[in-house]
Amino acid sequence: MDAVTVSAPRAVQQAALMSATCWGTRGSIPSPGHSTAHFGGNTSCLLVRAGKRRFIFDAGTGIRGLGQQMLDSDDRAEADLFLTHFHWDHIQGIPFFAPLYNPETDIRIHGAPQGDRSVESIFRAQLKPIYFPIPFEALEASMEFRHIDEGPWESGDVTVSAMRCRHPANTYGYRIDTAGLSVAYLPDNELIGADYPVERDWYDRLVEFLGGVDLLFHDAMFTDEEYPAREGWGHSTFTQAVDLAQRAGVRSLRFFHHAPDRSDAELLDILTDLSQRLSARNSRLELGVAAEGEELPVQEQRP
Repeated sequence: MDAVTVSAPRAVQQAALMSATCWGTRGSIPSPGHSTAHFGGNTSCLLVRAGKRRFIFDAGTGIRGLGQQMLDSDDRAEADLFLTHFHWDHIQGIPFFAPLYNPETDIRIHGAPQGDRSVESIFRAQLKPIYFPIPFEALEASMEFRHIDEGPWESGDVTVSAMRCRHPANTYGYRIDTAGLSVAYLPDNELIGADYPVERDWYDRLVEFLGGVDLLFHDAMFTDEEYPAREGWGHSTFTQAVDLAQRAGVRSLRFFHHAPDRSDAELLDILTDLSQRLSARNSRLELGVAAEGEELPVQEQRP
């Protein structure tokens, strides 16, 4: 795919063992409108298909459309849902995720506890009457809640690894590997600046964690000019994300968690500028902007 082309493919043209589909790419709050229609206004949600299995990362408003597609396509919906953290833009879609109301659904929900609050207790609290009219008890799906840490989680030939991110709250990023292919997802991660409860070698460990990943979705919420006034908000700049991807030997980077007021035209201008800079340095890193509805095949690199 041409890294500076707006008209991204909307479907995989050939079967792929692994693919990633963006269902929500926006950060902070949904931002519908003409100026955001291409790259999307729904908040964070990524689907990774590994063979016939579904792995969902985050449950922002984008998960609503994914849920409807799941019910339309399968008699029995099954998935693993990995939550990076519990800020609103990453869980807003949970009450509207239709498979949760279907007794044929089997879903495992993975996340990090927040202090003494378990994942299940946080999940339940979102469906209390003060926030939502339908109670948790109305959910008919078979649900299992699992706590994650920085150790790998394995199921069959799929491994999902987690790493603590630099972001307010107990926040994690993920890497999923199968059959020599890999996708990483770190939507909220302040690479440089501010203080967070992580080790001094955190950045080096992050580079190792992402080493050689085929497709990386990474937080790129701010420009270099915007960042100084927003240090400590828990987000990175476009150039910081590019630098990380290059250091880690990433094949393809997609900018993610777009600022609510960032237009499609602005995102394209930023992408064009950074792609030209990389081309001038003969970099092999492929750049793109995560676009809602875009399905990306993850395939072996040809020699």
